[in-house]
Amino acid sequence: MSLEKKEPIVTETGFDSRRGSDAQSDSQDFQEHKQQIVTTVDSSLGSIRDFSDEQIAYLLKKLGFDHADDVSDIPPDIEYIGEKINQMTVEESISVLSKATEDYQDDPNIPSDEYREMERLSCWDNVDINNANDVFELKALAGLVKYHSPYKEVRATVDPRDDPNIPVETFRSYFLALIWAIIGSGFNEFFAHRLVSITISTSVIQLFLFPCGKFWAKYVPCVGFPIWKGKRINFNIESPWSAKEQMFSTLLFAICTGTFYTHYNILTLKVYYGDDVGFDYQFWLSMSIQFMGFGFAGLLRKYVVYPAKAIWPISLQTIALNKALFSEKDSKNGKWLTGQRFFFLSLLFMFFYTWIPTYLANFLSYFNWMTWIAPNNFNLAMITGSISGLGFNPISSFDWNVINCYYPLTTPFFSFFTQTIGAILGFIIVVALYWSNYYYSQYLPIFSNALFTNTAEQFEVTEILDSNWRLDNAKYQAYSPPYFSAGNIATYGTFISFYPMMIVYGFFSETKVIVDAAKTWFTDLVSLFKKETWQNWNSEVHLLDNFDDAHSRSMRKYKEVPDWWYFLIFLISLVIAICVIEKYHTGTPVWTLFMSIGFNFVFLIPLTLLQAVTGFSMGLNVLIEMIMGYALPGNPQALMIIKAFGYNIDGQADNYVSNLKVGHYAKIPPVALFRGQLVMVFVQVFVNLGVLNWSISNIKDFCQPTQAAKFTCPDAVTYYNSSVVWGAMGPKKIFNDVYPVLKWCWLIGACLGLFFGVWKKYLNRYYPRWFNPMLIVGGMINFEPPYNLTYYIPGAIANFLSQFYFKKYHVRLWSKFNYVLSAGFSAGLVFASIIIFFAVQYKEVDLNWWGNLAPFEGLDGLGPSLKDVSMTPNGYFGPGPGHYP
Repeated sequence: MSLEKKEPIVTETGFDSRRGSDAQSDSQDFQEHKQQIVTTVDSSLGSIRDFSDEQIAYLLKKLGFDHADDVSDIPPDIEYIGEKINQMTVEESISVLSKATEDYQDDPNIPSDEYREMERLSCWDNVDINNANDVFELKALAGLVKYHSPYKEVRATVDPRDDPNIPVETFRSYFLALIWAIIGSGFNEFFAHRLVSITISTSVIQLFLFPCGKFWAKYVPCVGFPIWKGKRINFNIESPWSAKEQMFSTLLFAICTGTFYTHYNILTLKVYYGDDVGFDYQFWLSMSIQFMGFGFAGLLRKYVVYPAKAIWPISLQTIALNKALFSEKDSKNGKWLTGQRFFFLSLLFMFFYTWIPTYLANFLSYFNWMTWIAPNNFNLAMITGSISGLGFNPISSFDWNVINCYYPLTTPFFSFFTQTIGAILGFIIVVALYWSNYYYSQYLPIFSNALFTNTAEQFEVTEILDSNWRLDNAKYQAYSPPYFSAGNIATYGTFISFYPMMIVYGFFSETKVIVDAAKTWFTDLVSLFKKETWQNWNSEVHLLDNFDDAHSRSMRKYKEVPDWWYFLIFLISLVIAICVIEKYHTGTPVWTLFMSIGFNFVFLIPLTLLQAVTGFSMGLNVLIEMIMGYALPGNPQALMIIKAFGYNIDGQADNYVSNLKVGHYAKIPPVALFRGQLVMVFVQVFVNLGVLNWSISNIKDFCQPTQAAKFTCPDAVTYYNSSVVWGAMGPKKIFNDVYPVLKWCWLIGACLGLFFGVWKKYLNRYYPRWFNPMLIVGGMINFEPPYNLTYYIPGAIANFLSQFYFKKYHVRLWSKFNYVLSAGFSAGLVFASIIIFFAVQYKEVDLNWWGNLAPFEGLDGLGPSLKDVSMTPNGYFGPGPGHYP
């Protein structure tokens, strides 16, 4: 049957521009004719076994099978998609793709060629419904969008199918999660204050949970006891340890891996300010800070968890490893290199390899080979050096700890590429600042994060404070203003420009989302004071009813956590925070707490959306300390408290939301996850505070520069310095007097946001779909002392190979092994770091030979300045004592 095209009969409204009965008759005939053909085509397909070899091969290639010649052995996921394709009609397929072209129009994670194909097949005129292969391509693409995912990353790691009968919230999953959460949280807290910290990552815990769960399921007796109303607790069940239980336990641990920001506040007060704060203050402050972020997380679900566009690329590694650990069945099908075996092979390789750059041959970690040519050439050392220079070196490290600094195997290529451009731009700015001697920068090291005096010595903040830890102007005038290195000037300027740029650009690029969120939050808050809300607390109305992707439809089987549960946690945390501020006489006005929450309300959605799509994360710590420094001049302790709230609300919310997305992908019941996470956060507070206080009391010289095992608390030192610079001195003195140019960065950021926002909104045709200007600025921020280009360029090479070359040209290989490789390398690195620390670093067993000494010799290792301050007429640079700004 042939179809004669009559242009332009079919338009957006289903009618052409002609008037009268002829046009209506033609349109009606066409619709009937089209429906007859569509029905014939739709009914012509049976099961996937009825597909032609060409059709099966097309579907295999679409799902990443590079060599799809053998169509006899069809994997289960192909069978599943094939069955769903059979059930779709042509009209439904076109409808699905039409909506997809709207939803994913500006999505950088969908390549342009794939989007163009989606756009082409979404139009009736471009589909020959007499051609079986044309129809199959249409249905295949629509089937992937509706019943799987349009993203290769998600298709590579996430199973679109779900069995709600698989056990999840069992006693054994809770118990194992609790044990490993206690061990992991305690370990991470202990080593968080070491100069080179060691962290037990989620992938390591997954590795431990797997054999523990298998052992428990096999050997623990299936006994239990009743509790109430027919409910009972069973120590074991007659079911194998399941992938869902494994993921549930993993997520309960993962909720404890976020930064326990309170420890900076406590350490600074006890060690540097000499204020021996009690455990009650520590506990209630920690509880309010940790759970306030938890409350915000639930309110973000509609915008960064449920939408398919929010893929959270960094979190996909967790799902991939879980999938690999349960891939033993592949070996039974004759596949020797299963995901599980590949994980253990990559783990073992990285475990042994890490010894080489970390201990045996340090030159592979800091491969500053160009400085070896002329060790005393200052310009060469500062431009290309890895230790104190800017790291402009095409091959700068073979150490996975350095290469993996910004997660190159899991960050999308467009994101890493754009950030790298930003880092190189930051490099150019620092070079320009330094070699122009901007604000005396040539008298200081080029790329240091320390504060300096006008004699190029390290700035000691205690020299300008009185006995109450407030700024003493007489001492200040006798000492020195604080000076930044060129690298630090560029970093602070970039930080300052980022925030206004994010807001202005966000209102152009995410207008609908932000406005909708503001309305929804206000409505939900008001609803808490309505009687109907509490009467309908157990309503069956599902939050996912407005989301129609495969994973959201699967999650509708499970009861969702109502928004008001999260609101209630937030309000309780807020009350506790107010009580802590008032009861313990912190000198912190309560209104500043609400101001901090307000900043999070404004920035949280744009920042979280950015992380969900690109993998780039950004905190509010610098913004909060600057704004609060203006609001509370001369009050460093108040600044620390509000900074802890301001930063941790965002940081914890991001951590919780990423966990919710993984649970969404893994089909974990939301209420079960909510319960478990509440318990684990509560336990984490006790564990972290216990380890922190034990460390302060029992580790000799804890947080001192001379501490033998390197427990020098570098992050706490930075936190303390910030409290003095922005709290005691205040940003007004820094911006108006010492570095007045920095205040103009607020305006520069807003103007850049306006420029790119207008370009994207009104000239979208000429705006690259992959380009996000915030990532340029993000790359500049990541290029901050001491993280020079050494930490970016090797990662950029790895990212190009993984996220561009293999993802584009070897899709199946990439799909099967990329995220498993990342997890294996991460786990191997952690195990090796732990063994190396206790075996050779704790007691300083040094290995002195050329390969360990070469990177630190010459000017790169020394980190000198271009000009010698002692050669100046007065022995200092800048204004003299008594005339400081």
